[in-house]
Amino acid sequence: MDSAVSRILKAKQYAAERDHRVKVHSFEVELHGDNHNHIVSYDRGEWTCDCEEFLLRGVCAHVMAMEEILGDSVEPAMLATPH
Repeated sequence: MDSAVSRILKAKQYAAERDHRVKVHSFEVELHGDNHNHIVSYDRGEWTCDCEEFLLRGVCAHVMAMEEILGDSVEPAMLATPH
């Protein structure tokens, strides 16, 4: 089998099995909300967002959206004690 075809097939397999093959350690994204853009970060199980809701409650719709997008490749946010 052509090595390029083999690589493509393996890449598709890895992508299809992402829930048990991929573990995200850290990232930072800009999420475009309805009213404002927000920076959501993840670092080894610790979530942060620059929105007021996250600052008050330790979780927000922006973090929950990223959890939904990334699935099992990240640890879920734990409801934190308000700051």
